[in-house]
Amino acid sequence: MRDPSAIRRGFRPDVEGLRAVAILLVVLYHCNTGVSGGYVGVDVFFVISGFLITSQLVRELRGTGKLSFRGFYARRIRRILPAATLTTIVTVIVSGLVLSPLPARREFADARAAAVFVANIHFAARDADYFNATLPPSPMQHYWSLSVEEQFYFVWPLLLVASSLVWLRVRHRAAGGAGARDVPPASSPGKRPRLRVVVAVLGTLALLSFADSVIQTPQSPAWAYYSITARAWELAAGALVALSLPRTEHVDGRLAAGLTWVGLACIMIAAFTLSDATPYPGIAALLPVAGAVAIIAVGTAAIDHPGAETVLGAAPFQRVGAWSYSWYLWHWPVLILGAALLGHSLSELEALAMAGLSLIIAVISFVLVEQPIRHMQLVVRHPSVGLAGGAALVAASLSVVALSGPMFVTLTSGKAVAAPRVNSSVTTPTQQLSADLREGVATREVPRNLNPPLTAAAEDKPLIAKDGCLLNDAAVSSRGCVFGDTASHASVVLFGDSHAASWFPPMDMISARQHWRLVVLTKSGCPAEEVNVIRHARVYSNCPVWRRAAMREIAALHPALVVVASSQYDHGARPLAGVPTGYGSTWQDGVAAIFSFLHRSARHVVFISDVPRLKGLAPDCLAAHMSDVRACTIGRAAAVYDPPWKAQELRLAHRMHIDAIDPFSWFCTPARCPVIVGNILLYQDDQHVTPQWSRLLAPVLAGSLIPIVESPA
Repeated sequence: MRDPSAIRRGFRPDVEGLRAVAILLVVLYHCNTGVSGGYVGVDVFFVISGFLITSQLVRELRGTGKLSFRGFYARRIRRILPAATLTTIVTVIVSGLVLSPLPARREFADARAAAVFVANIHFAARDADYFNATLPPSPMQHYWSLSVEEQFYFVWPLLLVASSLVWLRVRHRAAGGAGARDVPPASSPGKRPRLRVVVAVLGTLALLSFADSVIQTPQSPAWAYYSITARAWELAAGALVALSLPRTEHVDGRLAAGLTWVGLACIMIAAFTLSDATPYPGIAALLPVAGAVAIIAVGTAAIDHPGAETVLGAAPFQRVGAWSYSWYLWHWPVLILGAALLGHSLSELEALAMAGLSLIIAVISFVLVEQPIRHMQLVVRHPSVGLAGGAALVAASLSVVALSGPMFVTLTSGKAVAAPRVNSSVTTPTQQLSADLREGVATREVPRNLNPPLTAAAEDKPLIAKDGCLLNDAAVSSRGCVFGDTASHASVVLFGDSHAASWFPPMDMISARQHWRLVVLTKSGCPAEEVNVIRHARVYSNCPVWRRAAMREIAALHPALVVVASSQYDHGARPLAGVPTGYGSTWQDGVAAIFSFLHRSARHVVFISDVPRLKGLAPDCLAAHMSDVRACTIGRAAAVYDPPWKAQELRLAHRMHIDAIDPFSWFCTPARCPVIVGNILLYQDDQHVTPQWSRLLAPVLAGSLIPIVESPA
């Protein structure tokens, strides 16, 4: 029979096997094998990490009465940095060789964030930006979880010591004010600190973090997923298990064995029932976290009974558990870069093959790097050497990233060319635009004076976004965004989502010239159409709130003109309460509802249907085809996102006496849609128009709007 206290002090086969379960779930999820909620493996890792690290800290505190911060951080460095640094350096170099310049440039920025353990903040900020929604996944994206752990462990030892000191002070006072030497040391038999203050502090931290997770998940999904404040409770749960282990090891063995099976079932249920459509972490994360807690908490009490350790302790699980950290590091970049190398998304079989390859690389890394450095006597005996080595490893990662930029990201442009001549007075704007578009389709090389430059295109968001007038996730009310001739009594409104915001530059120019007062009512990800939109696996509840506020403002203004535009959200639309049906789809019912409202509330309404949509990101494609721009153009028919729906929208506008503009002739020839015209880049991604091209369209847009406004209502 094994001694439970010895197990508590040393190796736990059940925990090692649980690591194997966690990594297998994550890998199978990333291989798209049907394990729809396999991402919960990361939550299991958090619980395990919190348990193991806290167990080490508490053993040291109970044995010596103090903690060596140098020793703790040196151990973390030996455990984490060597393998992570090797993976980072190899990933950066391979990314430079495999990825086209702009994705490689983004990957280098990701690697910098990962090297200094702020990847979670970096990716949260990126994912929360609506205009980055179409960016492909980064080979370094999985480093976010390492960043969360290291941020937690930067604070947790300090909290543990501070809480223990409070406990000792309370104990000292309870002893009647005896001198410190009269208080039995923490290591005295029968006098070990119960660390009640530590438990109270950690429990409070866990509750606050869980509350933050629940609140943030519906409001700011990206920050909830990546944030230390929303994830700390999972690590804290593992830490609380470590602190409570002296009590839980005395649970009845048969009961404990049953609980371990229940815990394993909770994890598996979460893995196979949750999905990308589940708001996460929030409440849903309780299931896998509770499962991991149950297995670890009573595992020592169940060692003589047929608990989950009968599976978790099997040799294959023990091996995979030992390799789990290295495999976690390697599997994701191999999957992402493998797909880039093959030039297409991986099939399930291809993904599994790549995962197998990553396991081989992980085992080699484990044997040659992770284990030898972790047990190297020089760094084990001299923590200062380990700390210095850690600083050197971080510097090595940053140096490789810095050198890789000039080495791999080269954008060699052709000759400088002139801007389009849409404003020419020789011919009509429409005729000149058609000629410019034909030249754009024939363009072969990216011009040297491209505007905006490829490296800046993704950041060149609609101008009103910089003014705070394209509302973000949390905002639901207008900020008094008035442009044009602000003193005019003739009001016009620009209404819709980020696609409507793309029309702001010409609308501002036209309004100033025509002495219109331009009111901007736009919000990213929120169509003007009266539908619910699904974003980040949830109904984007801020959209209806914003839309109702905007509609109230439009009704109060009774403007001379409303220009309404939106992207199509057909794959995320849901019925909105109170919207009449009868047009065959939720989206079209929402279109009809908003058209009806606008027709009643404004003298004139102009609907601008959606712009052409590319098959990929224009800057990325051009960076990979600097001398073959035509590879990035698209056929006009293929550029229509949903042809039947577009046709129905235009028919609805005509039926409901709404003036409609189909802007395709402003972007495409009768056959193809260019991405560069003259020296102007048309798209900042795959669907958002650059301000430079939008501004250039002012004459043709004015030619459509001014006659409408000047006509009788």
